[in-house]
Parts: sequence; structure tokens; C-alpha cells
Amino acid sequence: YQRYLERQGIYASMSYPQIGVLSHDRGNFLYTLLMRYRRFSLDLAEEFWPQPESALLSGILLGVETSIPDKVYEAFQNTGTSHIIAISGFNITLIAGLFASLSGRLFNPKRAFWISIIGITIYTLLVGADAAVVRAAFMGGLALFGRQIGRKGSGVNTLAFTAAVMAAFEPHILWDIGFQLSFAATLGLVLYAEPLTQWFINLANRWTTEERAETLAGPVGEYLLFTLAANITTIPLIILYSGGISLLSPLVNLLILPVQPAIMILGGLAIISGSLFFTIGNLLAYLAWPFAYYTIRIVEWM
Repeated sequence: YQRYLERQGIYASMSYPQIGVLSHDRGNFLYTLLMRYRRFSLDLAEEFWPQPESALLSGILLGVETSIPDKVYEAFQNTGTSHIIAISGFNITLIAGLFASLSGRLFNPKRAFWISIIGITIYTLLVGADAAVVRAAFMGGLALFGRQIGRKGSGVNTLAFTAAVMAAFEPHILWDIGFQLSFAATLGLVLYAEPLTQWFINLANRWTTEERAETLAGPVGEYLLFTLAANITTIPLIILYSGGISLLSPLVNLLILPVQPAIMILGGLAIISGSLFFTIGNLLAYLAWPFAYYTIRIVEWM
């Protein structure tokens, strides 16, 4: 715990302090607005969905995990699916893709690029900007930049450069567990996702045509093989920090990952539209609820 505090820049603690407010309204105006909107969005989530679905959606959309009941959180940990709750590269990828797609249709490529970068930055700050989120946002921004200048990205180079830049600004981040797990999972995807996909295609070729095998490789890779690729490099860290691993993790991920885009897209639209028109947001919230309910019940049952 002492080392954890040091990484936050805290080197001493005081028991029973007397605290008084010296001044207020001295913070960054834009960041204050973001935090107020985050609080407003959390209140909306509690109005739109019952517990524990509202807590799950608050974690997935806004990075706030404090309201998740202990038993539910323990179920996610025991099944190796706690990455679903936390903001990760998956969320940033969806956000980056959404901004790039919408702005690309409305503006020229240069302007669309900057709109996407600003959108990713705002979302990163909105959800708390922890190490894993910053890593994902930085890599997403680099990928968009590479597309802008016509250069194909190298996963290993991008990941190494991202880690180096983050460590240059905050050396203690190398000891952050969230950063280590995020870095390891991404490294696993970079190194093993493509070989595992090719292995599946070769295996499927024995029973079907090559074209159908490649078609099957899309959903199988996204919901199973990519999870296995990330697990290869994260399992040692998980064992080190938690003392064990879940053998059910690949199966549970296979069952719940397909509905996660629907949760994030419908849930996000419910919060955004509910900020302007409560009734429309509430309607969209009804559409998002079954997917959140399904996710929690599958995890608890498994």
C-alpha cells in the first residue's frame, strides 16, 4: 500500500487531521465541466437502470466501479471477466471508430482526424484517465495518425513507444498493476492474435471450404481467439497478483463478449440523449438493459 501511495505522489500520511477549505473554484474550468457531466451521467444511469445493471453500465461507460455490489464484482473476478467492467482498449476502440466514422462522413480527412483525437481525449478525461485508459487512448490516437499520413502501424513499435512516453511523464506507472495488465494484454494481441486466427483457418479448412473458414474466423477470433491471445501474456501477472486463474474464463468471455458492443453503444446513446431529452434516453435504456442483465446473470451462474 505504501508503494501504491508513492505512485500517486503521496509520501506521508496523517491520522485524524483537521481539514478546512482554503479556497474553491480554482480548478480547470473545462475539467470541472467534465466532472459535473460525469456526476450527472451517473445519476442518469441510476434512474434509467436498476441495480446491479446500473452499476455495470456505470463501470463500462464511465469507469466508475464503486457502486458494483461485492458479490457481483467477485463473480466477475472469479470468472476472469473483470476486464469487462473496466474501461479498456475495447471501449476506446469503439469510441475511436465511432468518431472516425461519423466525422469522416461529415468533414474532410484532416478535420475528421482532429475531431476524432479531441473526442478520444475528452472521453479519456471523462472516465478518469487511469493508466490502462491512457495507454489505449494513446495507441488509438497513433493508429489514427498513421492512417492520416498513410503509414501502416506496427503493433510492437506502437506499444513500446506508448509505454516509453507514459513512463517518461510518470516513471512510477511501470509499477501500476492496471498498466502492467493492459500492456501485457495488448502485447498478447499483437503477438498471438494473427497466428491463432491462421491456426483456426487451417483447422477449419479440413471440414469446410477456405472461404467459409475465413468467414468463421472473424467472429471466432473476435470472441475467443483474441481472448486466448491476451490471456497468454496476462496469466503470469494474474497468478502473481491474485494467486490463481479461472479455467472458465475463455468460455465465459465467449458467451458475454458478443453483447458488449450493444451494451456500450445503446447505453452510451441512452446517457447522451437522456442528457437532452429524458424520455428518449429512457427508451434507449430499455433496449440496453437486457444485454446488461444477460451479462451479469451468465457471469453469476458460471
